[in-house]
Amino acid sequence: MCGIIAAASTRNVGKLLVQGLHKMEYRGYDSAGIALHQNESIAHLRALGKVQLLEDKMVAEKPKSKLGIAHTRWATHGEPSEANAHPHKSKDTVYIVHNGIIENYIELREALIQDGYDFTSQTDSELIAHMLDYYIGQKNSMIDAMYLTKERLEGAYAIAAIDLKDDQNI
Repeated sequence: MCGIIAAASTRNVGKLLVQGLHKMEYRGYDSAGIALHQNESIAHLRALGKVQLLEDKMVAEKPKSKLGIAHTRWATHGEPSEANAHPHKSKDTVYIVHNGIIENYIELREALIQDGYDFTSQTDSELIAHMLDYYIGQKNSMIDAMYLTKERLEGAYAIAAIDLKDDQNI
């Protein structure tokens, strides 16, 4: 079981997201991560172990953002590692956090590999980032890409995502 949280505000959300992860740490303590939209880039931090290690990285790097997603993980696919920690990304533009299991991830993963996508984790979650990127690349909005992705996923899940090109929607 994992915990996901997202925030959009007129003020910095990094501390708020980390506080939320601390409150959900019982849902996963293998790793924690955060992605924060910073206009021209996404601050992407992950740590193996407890949320405090992610918070230490946040204190050291001091990323600022008004839009972000975060995750605390209890591994179901892939060993506990920083590579398997969320948020997962596609092409440094689309970042996702996910709770649940995608039952048809093997067939979807194989199709994305045939479309030229590279996978860096052992998780079922990473394919969601690549699917969103694929649909956004076909001139869909993030919201439409999410609907199109949802139609292909089988399982029980919750997803939050951000797109570098869209600083208004999670």
